[in-house]
Amino acid sequence: MIYTLEWLKDIELDITKPTLIFLYWDLWAGKTTLSQIILQKILDKKQEITSPTYVYYNKYEDNYHFDLYRLSSYDEFVSIAGEEILDNNSWVILLEWPEKIEDYYQADIEIHIEKTENPETRNIEIIYKKKA
Repeated sequence: MIYTLEWLKDIELDITKPTLIFLYWDLWAGKTTLSQIILQKILDKKQEITSPTYVYYNKYEDNYHFDLYRLSSYDEFVSIAGEEILDNNSWVILLEWPEKIEDYYQADIEIHIEKTENPETRNIEIIYKKKA
């Protein structure tokens, strides 16, 4: 489905705890905006949501937002307590750059977002996976 950046707020997701969401997208495709929208809907309130690029993850109540762009290995993911957080299996976790750990974990929801020829729109595909 094609969304304008302004219409991203209209995306509805069926999310219950626990849910692991893998976010796949082009650079500069609006990941921070979409992550903010999803987390604010989960939290059911307006809260500042910031990019965890330099700290690997941020916690919002019982939910996490990971950005693994700078991660170099799965061992590094373990060293930042990522494995412990994902194995707890009791919260909603948004995870950017899942390619870094997808050999070890499977998403409950995948969101693919791509830029289009129009700089104001994005193509978004949401895939619900079966929980094991």
